[in-house]
Amino acid sequence: MFVIESHRGRGIGKQLIHAILDHPRLQGLRRWMLATLDAHELYRPLGFSSLQHPERFLEIRRPNAYGRPTAN
Repeated sequence: MFVIESHRGRGIGKQLIHAILDHPRLQGLRRWMLATLDAHELYRPLGFSSLQHPERFLEIRRPNAYGRPTAN
């Protein structure tokens, strides 16, 4: 999710996260994860923190997944 820059600072992001976290069908989840470039301080008061064991996580990065295919 993202909030368009001209609408930021109005609490929209917090409302969206609260709606997701409070949804009754999602209450049994043991772990929530998100990625953010610059909104760490928005999410920390909502209970998010840095990974407790980052060495356990791996990723596959596809930076051009939504762009034009590259020739090999």
